[in-house]
Amino acid sequence: MSKQNTYVVGEWNAICDVCGFKVKASTLRDRWDGLKVCPKDWESRHPSDFIRATKDDMSVPWTRPEPTDTFLTVDYVADTVGTQDTVVPAGTFNGSTL
Repeated sequence: MSKQNTYVVGEWNAICDVCGFKVKASTLRDRWDGLKVCPKDWESRHPSDFIRATKDDMSVPWTRPEPTDTFLTVDYVADTVGTQDTVVPAGTFNGSTL
């Protein structure tokens, strides 16, 4: 006869939350995740669960406003070279500056 089925005054049988075996309630232990487990299934919490990282300062040391956009205009003149129409910027013609 197993120990779990014997009568002990003030004791009762309970089921392990992990393995499902019947054990005496006095042998169950509370595990870190809130389960009631038998001694075979009990485990301590991993030490790395308690490590806390330091906060990083993500701010930049200095800033300046974004400059305004500068737009340039370029005038184009149409030029016929051979059988193709070519558009060149004003001020240059046939590779030379006007």
